[in-house]
Amino acid sequence: MLPWDETVRPRPRGAGRPTRRRLWLRRGLVAAAILVAIAVLAGAATYAYVDYRYGQIAKIKVPGLSHGGGSADKPMTILLVGNNTRTGLSPSEIPQFGSPDEVAGARSDVTMLLRLDPKRGASILSIPRDLFVPLPPHSVAGSVGKIDGALNDGPEHLVEAITGDLGIPIDHYVSINFDGFQQVVSALGGIDMSFPTPVRDSFSGLHITTTGCQHLGGFQALAVVRARHLQYLDSRGRWVDDPESDLSRIRRDHAFLSTLAKTTKDKGLTNPLRANAVLGNLVHQVTVDSGMSVGTMLGLIRRYHGLNPDAAPQLTLPVTLVPQPTYHFGGGSYGSVVFPSQPADAQVIASFLGAPLVEHPPASVDVVDRSGRGAGQKVADGLSGAGFTVGSVTREPVQASPSETVVRYHPGEAASATAVLSSLAGAALVHDDAQVPAGTVEVDVGSVVKVAPPASESPSAAAPSAASHAGAPTGASPTTTTSVPTPGGQPVTPAVTPLQPFDPRSC
Repeated sequence: MLPWDETVRPRPRGAGRPTRRRLWLRRGLVAAAILVAIAVLAGAATYAYVDYRYGQIAKIKVPGLSHGGGSADKPMTILLVGNNTRTGLSPSEIPQFGSPDEVAGARSDVTMLLRLDPKRGASILSIPRDLFVPLPPHSVAGSVGKIDGALNDGPEHLVEAITGDLGIPIDHYVSINFDGFQQVVSALGGIDMSFPTPVRDSFSGLHITTTGCQHLGGFQALAVVRARHLQYLDSRGRWVDDPESDLSRIRRDHAFLSTLAKTTKDKGLTNPLRANAVLGNLVHQVTVDSGMSVGTMLGLIRRYHGLNPDAAPQLTLPVTLVPQPTYHFGGGSYGSVVFPSQPADAQVIASFLGAPLVEHPPASVDVVDRSGRGAGQKVADGLSGAGFTVGSVTREPVQASPSETVVRYHPGEAASATAVLSSLAGAALVHDDAQVPAGTVEVDVGSVVKVAPPASESPSAAAPSAASHAGAPTGASPTTTTSVPTPGGQPVTPAVTPLQPFDPRSC
């Protein structure tokens, strides 16, 4: 194991050592970089070498994967997560990150989907960790919760949550362990990033006092990507809070991922010994699903080894912030959460996948009013006017305010739920539910929804082209819209936002 590199070397003088606290790692983006690194560094390698390195990667069985993209010649979606479990930490790591008793369970603190398409190249979709969703049956966290908690029951539950609630099929699973991030950066000899203004985060240990290009070691690079409480020094010498927390961090992580991938490509191939050292460290930090064979990995290497990181769109699922410090649902408290937003989510997912999700109208739609505002009948009338056959309309107790609308469907009939979802605007998503009869879709109506025809693409919802991605000077800012209901009139976040003046970026 490489020693932890906690240095940051500004040019020409050094900066201070970051504070040590128990912190949540941001490792989903590193899993993406690992796949890029393996493809880049092993592009010219022999089968024997790749097979040798593949044998060092841990494999697990992950039920629920579609394996529809088992070949590199077909489009493939890979779930990339960082398991933030404290189990297995060394005694030296526990004071910094916490023990398993202090921070129990496992969560996907960063969740990314990597789409590899032979015709369209690569793209990344980040799912905000605070997205409030129905969870798979028998989840430890309960029937609902933040999507990052699904991993606590195993990777198959996270796969089921993403597939069942967002409708995105997943072919493969990749995770990285606790040491992986620092190992990657350290094995590369560090990474260079430019800081337009001094920034700090007392929770992550980030403390940059010198502007300009900085050389970051493993620990300080980690502090950059996990900074959710960032402050920047304004022109008047005042420390100002970044108000968007995790959503801003995702934007900065996308920029970091591009920088890391470029560094891997530039540094890794120039020195065979370094390339071997990087791969030697990476393979011990990664776990993949057992369906990702050496043949699949070789196919990915051959097809994508020349991948240009700057050409890969990096998207974030549009959401709306619930304007409550702590969200309460059914007697439970969930802290700060975000809701999905239609039709923006459907548009971005379609752009990410390269095609809209399949739709097939159900035989019948039952409506359950949980809004507390009588919205159920309005939704039923609207769906009937849109051509759906509406069955029963009933009322159930209100579980939360505000509340999402959940389009429940019988397992295997996601196309029916997607057809109904496409007629809704607001905080709505789908969920597979074995208690829903086959051929029927049940719409649990929340307080932030209306029936509306599919919206045309707008700057705040549409996914960008390959040339427009995080870190580029283009992108849309969140805007409040009167056509889409949101909690408290909050803006819908865009799929892509430009880096803010205080954000670190490539040198």
